[in-house]
Amino acid sequence: MGRFRRAGLAALVAAAMAPGPLLADDADDKPSAADEAEERDPSILDSVPALSPIKAARDALAEKGLTFSGFYFSDPRANLHGGMREGITYSGLLKLKVDADLERIAGLEGASIHADMLQIHGRDLSEDYIGNILSVNDIGARPTTRLFEAYYQQKIDKLTLKFGQLASDEEYFISDYAEEVFIGATLGWAAPPSLNLPQEGPAYPLAVLGAQAQYDFSDRLTVIGAIYNGYAARPDARDPEKNNPHGLNFRLGDPPFMIMEGRYRFEGLFGLPARVKLGGYGHLGKFDDLKRGTDGLILGAPGSNDDPLRHRGDVNLYAVLDQQLWRAPGEDPERGIGLFLRAVWGPKDRNTISTYLDGGLTAKGLVPGRPDDVAGVAVAYADFSPDLAEVDRAAATGAIRRHETAIEVTYKAQVVPGLTVAPTFQHIVRPGGGPPEDGGKRIPNATVFGVTTIVTF
Repeated sequence: MGRFRRAGLAALVAAAMAPGPLLADDADDKPSAADEAEERDPSILDSVPALSPIKAARDALAEKGLTFSGFYFSDPRANLHGGMREGITYSGLLKLKVDADLERIAGLEGASIHADMLQIHGRDLSEDYIGNILSVNDIGARPTTRLFEAYYQQKIDKLTLKFGQLASDEEYFISDYAEEVFIGATLGWAAPPSLNLPQEGPAYPLAVLGAQAQYDFSDRLTVIGAIYNGYAARPDARDPEKNNPHGLNFRLGDPPFMIMEGRYRFEGLFGLPARVKLGGYGHLGKFDDLKRGTDGLILGAPGSNDDPLRHRGDVNLYAVLDQQLWRAPGEDPERGIGLFLRAVWGPKDRNTISTYLDGGLTAKGLVPGRPDDVAGVAVAYADFSPDLAEVDRAAATGAIRRHETAIEVTYKAQVVPGLTVAPTFQHIVRPGGGPPEDGGKRIPNATVFGVTTIVTF
């Protein structure tokens, strides 16, 4: 089962539910247990009196340094028109997390342990009904129960280290504004790393062994980087999710994947807060040339041996901008309108998506009496490598891969703290970039509607 459209789902849920400012500092002084309880994501345990005994037990454990949390993500979604065929799917994700504060438990200053697991079920609308790469669903994956992240973290003054099983989509290439609202997977962990990297990189639902370092030079400037084992399953696995079904293949020794990102906060337009992130990622494995074979001919052309040239390594560069455009009157600095823009570029000879752009607007707390509701509109554009178009022309199939665009409009409403409901409209232009269905006809543009429910506890 392909997973070329996954996003940082945990980050999405945390951002959607969290009360703190979007462009807040990454590092602060260590909070007390009471502070942590106050800053925790809103929980359904706080909103339903019948659940108060569970809340009391959880809070008592948290005071001792052991915190349990999680969420359930429910996503019925329908392809109303176009795509490969019309239809409805349901997908769901249960995530359970445990965090152990080793300073409180064992007196180890700045040390902690984190682990979480996923229970994935249902079907993926994009894979089964649409045929697009910019998936309309943020949680589509092979149904299973699996370990996701499990790591040791150590804070030493301004330096934070992590070692263990890690996922890059939990940390990197994230727009705070996009993560807060949207359901489409590419608006979290964008499509290029998933399409361009072997086994689609260390991202949901597959984490890998790795090490990460973050250094906070100041309240404004942070640099973070990591190195991971470059494969979640054996390198020749056609379906890494099937080959590593429960997240327990702790591989080492494969060609590594590396990523680094610099983050800078500043006063941007109109004196309002902004953040820019500049980064890049690379993999030291081998990559097929998308255009040329070992015989020098274009792949797919008459007489070609269809054996692609091989390249050592791949590097992609990216940039992210979050900018608040207008702040609503009042004490809450989050209420207002925000803008986000992201871009990715990679060499066209080995990257299926050589250029990628997305952007959009979000609005929080603008409906009277609804301070925690968030709305947004976003557009994502994935440009297929022009080398693939040349291969399509040489093969004379009648279909040329060009680009795919996804448009999303979402309104995320907080019913009670710990429960949000988000109706979403999406429109997919040129699903799959323009390849034909059976018989040579291009897949029609698709129109999708869904209602996502997120319960946080």
